[in-house]
Amino acid sequence: MDGNFVLGVDGGGSGTRCVIADLSGKILARGRGGPSNPLTAGADPAAEGILEAVEEASMRCGVEAFEVSIMGIAGTERPSGIEALEKRLTGFDFGRLSIVSDAKVALAGATGLRPGVVVISGTGSIAFGLNEEGEATRAGGWGWRLGDEGSGYDIGHKALIASLRDFDGRGPPTSLTEKVKTTLVLGDLGELVDRVYSGDMGSREVAALVHLVREAACEGDEVATGIMEEAGEELGIAASAVIRRLGLRGRFPVALNYGIVNCRGALRASLERTVKQGSPECEFIELRFPPQVGAALLALQELGVEVDERLLGRVEASYGALTEGSR
Repeated sequence: MDGNFVLGVDGGGSGTRCVIADLSGKILARGRGGPSNPLTAGADPAAEGILEAVEEASMRCGVEAFEVSIMGIAGTERPSGIEALEKRLTGFDFGRLSIVSDAKVALAGATGLRPGVVVISGTGSIAFGLNEEGEATRAGGWGWRLGDEGSGYDIGHKALIASLRDFDGRGPPTSLTEKVKTTLVLGDLGELVDRVYSGDMGSREVAALVHLVREAACEGDEVATGIMEEAGEELGIAASAVIRRLGLRGRFPVALNYGIVNCRGALRASLERTVKQGSPECEFIELRFPPQVGAALLALQELGVEVDERLLGRVEASYGALTEGSR
């Protein structure tokens, strides 16, 4: 298909999503692929995940060349990570390609390019913000070996530890013990050692256990509730650090992108409480658009397209039609 188009991509440890848009803001197609965080998946599989998503979207609308491509990919904060991916992204004409933080595209989508703060908790975690002067900063997002507090991995890891403490009698009893045994098909919790240290359970597999903690917390399990509250507090601390460094005051939006964590109970309450202690007037908002759409908006902005409410309305209507059509 001839014409001018942009590509927006959002990728991380749990998967990759993309959209293709024209310069009027109409979303033409979307696609999905495998994990694309090069730190956890490796550079080759990460590139494959991105290309898989782009290929699916391209096949749906016939677009194979783009004026600008913005890819928000977790684990690419270092220049070496960006370079490793760029070399492997072949098969499409990406035009002016920029690989940026997944948090940057998440904020762009959440607020429709307005200043504010976004808190992400997926396989990993990060807080990112932008002020009226165009200054940006982040907190967290250092990967599962060095942090990612409040992430799916962090929550799943703490669930495993809580289960072992219960098993040993070193910690309080928790329904997580039986849930972990059942989910991982363990005859005895001691088998967990072989599973973890053999390499069968990477960060993605551990993060997938977050649903057990969410379920147990909803059932009233005190240990699980404590894990979720602690995760929320850690995410709130990261958001508060971003707010202080950017000098944000008064009313400004704080968006919550939970990814696989997806909890509105103890975690969210704890996060909001922590942030409100220092920024009582901030406004917690729902995401206006998903991160991959935020990436497309950044691509349009880079081309000099005016991203006003009329254009955002077209984005909203066209993306909504695609979402409705896939149900």
